[in-house]
Amino acid sequence: MKKISLFFLLFFTSIYYSYSQELPNLKHIKLNKNAHFKDAEPTVLKVTTYLFDTPINKKNTSRTEAGQFLIKWMNGTLDYTFFLGEKETNYFNTDSDLMLMYMAGLTKFTLENSTIKDQKGLALGAMRLVLPYLDKQEDKKSWSKELWQLNDANHKGKLEEFLYN
Repeated sequence: MKKISLFFLLFFTSIYYSYSQELPNLKHIKLNKNAHFKDAEPTVLKVTTYLFDTPINKKNTSRTEAGQFLIKWMNGTLDYTFFLGEKETNYFNTDSDLMLMYMAGLTKFTLENSTIKDQKGLALGAMRLVLPYLDKQEDKKSWSKELWQLNDANHKGKLEEFLYN
């Protein structure tokens, strides 16, 4: 009986994780009108979650498609304005995958925290999502010295001071 229970537990756990990393068919989502962008917000959150749930891999076409969809949505939505300040993006601009993750973090944090409107608060929220994700990645060869320092400041709880002082 214990073996059967264990089997079902493992089976349902694997189903849960396989669905959590599945994307809707993004090619069929229209982004032509403002209403389309508003209607796509739940999908955008799924896309950002997917990006944070999957490791950076240039060969993963689903991840590439998710990134393209996210950028298209960010550029077209009239309900949100995303500031990519030089102070924050300077750490990521040498690597498109790192920059995409910052953009995903900024989008996710903005959508989930609609009461926060100031650019600094949104950027800090995005960084607090992105840096732990990046820290878990195996390949850190493209990291600049400054990104290592930023990550270290985040570990020490001094992210805001490092960025803005």
